[in-house]
This record gives sequence, C-alpha cells and structure tokens, in this order.
Amino acid sequence: MNKSESSPEEDSTSDKPIESEEVTEDVSEEISEESTIPLSQYEKIKDDYLRLAADFENYKKRTDKEKENIGAASVAYFINSLFPLIDNFEMAMSQETVAKEVETFNNLLSSVLDSLNVEEVGAVGDNFDPTFHEAVEHSGEGDTQKIEVVLRKGYLFQGNLIRPAMVKVKSE
Repeated sequence: MNKSESSPEEDSTSDKPIESEEVTEDVSEEISEESTIPLSQYEKIKDDYLRLAADFENYKKRTDKEKENIGAASVAYFINSLFPLIDNFEMAMSQETVAKEVETFNNLLSSVLDSLNVEEVGAVGDNFDPTFHEAVEHSGEGDTQKIEVVLRKGYLFQGNLIRPAMVKVKSE
C-alpha cells in the first residue's frame, strides 16, 4: 500500500478525532454561554435559596417545639387522670386513723408528682388569685382576700395550671 492509498479503516479513524474536537468546541461554547447569567438573575436565585434555607430551619424549630408540646400535653393528661386517686388519698389521710399502707401509697404518689415537677397550688392563708383559685364561698367585707379553707388542691405542671384549687375565701 502506498501512502496515497489508504484503507477505509484508516480513513474512518482519522476522521473521528476531528469530528469529536469540533463537537467538544461546540459544547464548550454552549456551556460557557449557559453559565454566564445576568447578575440580577443570580441575585434572585441566591435570594430564593437563602429564603428556602431559612424556611427549612424554621420548619425544623417548629417541629421540635411541637414535639416538646405534645410530650408535655401527654404528661399533663396523665396527671389529670390521677386527680381522682390523689383526692381520695387526701380524704383518707385526713381521717383520724390512717393505715400504714395508705400512708405509704400516699407518700409514693407524692414522690411521683414531685418527680414530674407538679406543684400544689392553694394553701390556707395565701392571697386569693382567681387565675389559680376557684372560689366556692366568700365571706367577710374588706379589701384583702385570703384563703380560709382549701376544699380541693390545685396543681401546676411546668408553670401551667392544670387544675385550679377550690377554696373558701375570707375578706379582711
């Protein structure tokens, strides 16, 4: 074979690199044209991205707070279901003779309430506060209202009132 004569296989291979170089140049021109966007469009895309990121952070914070609130509400619901038991133990403890077992269970119930950070509201001699106390009887004339008798204890859970104290109020 002469140099002037070439086989069809050689011709086809010599053409391929030339075509691929042309294609590569065309693609790179298209990419460079596409990658240059106006500054205003870039600013809009950046602003949209930042807003989306902020919205996502707010969503995560909101869902975390909702989870905490659901947990606290569940515990408060559980404590509300214990109120009849608590009231019955209070009545049993006010009797003249109390069995040792009843005292033990009452102490156990009190320790459970303490471990759940449940606080009692309403004690004899405290000032009457309608946000924490429910007055069922009022006696006397005067400006200061004091709790005379606690008929049913009230309770706070995490600073929120879950049951108001039922009291008799005396004005002095």
